[in-house]
Amino acid sequence: MTAPALDARLLAALSELCAEAGRVILDIYDAEAIAVREKGDRSPVTAADERAEEVLLAGLARLLPGVAVVAEEASSRDGAPAQAPSVFLLVDPLDGTREFLARNGEFTVNVGLVIDGAPAAGCVHAPALGATWLGAV
Repeated sequence: MTAPALDARLLAALSELCAEAGRVILDIYDAEAIAVREKGDRSPVTAADERAEEVLLAGLARLLPGVAVVAEEASSRDGAPAQAPSVFLLVDPLDGTREFLARNGEFTVNVGLVIDGAPAAGCVHAPALGATWLGAV
């Protein structure tokens, strides 16, 4: 698989996609009660983690068709790939679930593009802060 072209349009699209996932997270964050379950590793997982991942997976499939995705909740449920592809997207739909549950605003949506084992581009979005950071090599 060849690497996708890294340009301002790709970064802008990643930013918008992470913001969309952030809106899904904030809808749940603003709810009175948040249901929590434990994953196999005993870390917490909520509907916000899972719904944000659904948004990201669907959007990444449209944005970068054919690029493999390693996503936290799917990997936790189904297992991570034995070997990483040479080009893939690494997704943590809600980094900081404990902070999300504490409602302190210190959680992020993370998407990174990895090429030949090195980070090539990424987006970190902090929904409660309304802040987004983008980067590319």
